[in-house]
Amino acid sequence: MSIKTFTAAEKLTAADTNEYLANSGLVFVKQVTIGTAVATVNVTSCFTSTYDNYVISISNVTATANGSIFIAKLLSNTTPVTSGVHANTFFIANGAAGGLSDANLANASYFEVGSISTATKNSTVFTIEQPFLANYTRTSFSSADDNFFRLGAGVHRSNTSFDGVQISPFSGTITGGTITVYGYRKA
Repeated sequence: MSIKTFTAAEKLTAADTNEYLANSGLVFVKQVTIGTAVATVNVTSCFTSTYDNYVISISNVTATANGSIFIAKLLSNTTPVTSGVHANTFFIANGAAGGLSDANLANASYFEVGSISTATKNSTVFTIEQPFLANYTRTSFSSADDNFFRLGAGVHRSNTSFDGVQISPFSGTITGGTITVYGYRKA
C-alpha cells in the first residue's frame, strides 16, 4: 500500500478510511482455549509468511505451581525444538529489598515468557520475531505476579522456519484462559 498524503479540505472517503484501518496495527491470527489441568498447549499453524513478527497474549490462567514460569517452545508442525535457545531472564522478588537476579539459558529448548502464581489468574504478553522466516527467531517479555517481576529476551540460533508455538508451565499444570496470537501488519 502506498501512503496517501491528504491536503487541507480534501474529503476523506470511506474507501480511504477502510484502506487505512485494514492496513495498520496488530491483526488477530488465532486463539486457543486452554483445557483443564494441562501440561502443554500447542498453538499450531499460527506463523505464516503473512506476518514477520507476532505478539502472543496468555490470559486468565490458573496454575498449580506457585513461583513457576510460562515457557514457550517453537513448533515445526507439532514437533517442538529440542535445543538452540539462548536467553537471559532478569528477576527480582516482589517486595524484596535485595538485588536483581538472573537466569541464563544456553542451548535450551524453550524461552521463558512470564511469571506464574497460584494466587491470581495469570497473564503475560510477549513478542516473537521472525519465527516463520528461515532466520534466527527472537523473543522478549516483561511480566509480574505475586512473587516476581521478570524481564527477559532470547534467541533461537537456527535458520529454521517455525509455524507454531507450544505454551506450558515450567512445573505443574495450567487450567483455563486463552492464548491469542496477533501478527504485526507489514503495510
